[in-house]
This record gives sequence, structure tokens and C-alpha cells, in this order.
Amino acid sequence: RGLNTKDTNMGFLSGAYGKLMAGKLVRQLQHQQTSIQSRLNRVTKQAGEMEKYFNRMERNMKSQMQSQMQYSMYGLMGGMGLMGQTGLFGMSGQGMQMDQYQAYLQNSQYIQQQFAMAQNVWQDQFEMQREAQLEPLHDLEDSLQTELDNIKSRLELAKEQYKAKQDEEKDGAKNMAPDYTGQGG
Repeated sequence: RGLNTKDTNMGFLSGAYGKLMAGKLVRQLQHQQTSIQSRLNRVTKQAGEMEKYFNRMERNMKSQMQSQMQYSMYGLMGGMGLMGQTGLFGMSGQGMQMDQYQAYLQNSQYIQQQFAMAQNVWQDQFEMQREAQLEPLHDLEDSLQTELDNIKSRLELAKEQYKAKQDEEKDGAKNMAPDYTGQGG
């Protein structure tokens, strides 16, 4: 035969051992991939739930502030005597109505400005709180995604290595088989 038996045996043994080691690495990487994917799913879910919580809180706060502003406006109208038996501006005396209407407009504008300022301050505080709570989760999510992408790349390489060692083992086994034809390998 044209091949050295020692080289043939080494090819088979190298392929067989390499296949075992590559198979072990593939399984380890698959386990790591599953573990990281599971952690990533949990973090993504947690970030989504926290986002929903903040959106709900924001809607509730806006609604409460809107109600408080309307309540203040009605209080202003009642306090100024603008709500009479005949509805808004139901008092007698046209001059008195116009003075009161002007005062009402000024006061209502002031109330609206105060609520707008309060809402802006609250909105800024809310955004800072949202950012402080969500940023670490998004950072962890990015980190896990990078780790997952890295594992996937390594897993593909390990699978290719496994296939190459499998082929090497097969070729070594073929070359170890006796040649009954007398034509050589």
C-alpha cells in the first residue's frame, strides 16, 4: 500500500479524539447559548414591564393633574360668583360682569400657567426616574446580546471543527481498512 500504516492510524486517532473534543465544545457552547438567551429574555421582559409601568404612571399623573386644574378652574368660577342661577355670568349689571370676566380670565390664565409649570417639572423628574430605572436594564440587555452573538459565532466555528474532525476520522478509518484488490490506497 502507498500509505504508511502509522500515519493512517494517527489520522484516525486524531480525527476520533478531535471529534470528541469538538463535540464537547459544541455542547458547552449550546448550553451557554441557551443560558444567555434565557437571561436575555428575562431582562427584555423586565424592561418591557417596567416601560408599561412608567407609561401607566405617566398617564395617571397627567389625568390627575388635568382633574386638579379643572377643579381649580371651577373653584375660581364659584369663588368669583360667576356661576349664577342662569349659568356663567348670571349676575345683573353688565359692567360688573365684564370686570369679573377680566379677573376670571387673568386668574384662569395664571392657574393654567402654574399647572403647566408643575407638569413640566413633574415630567422632567419622571423622565429622570424612568431613565435611571431603565438604563441599567438596557445596558444589561445590550451586553447579553453581544455575548449571545459571540457565542453563536463560536458555536458555528465549533460545529465546523466537529464536522472536519468527523471527516478526518472517516478518512482514517477508510485508509485503515485492508485492501483486498491489491491496487493500493
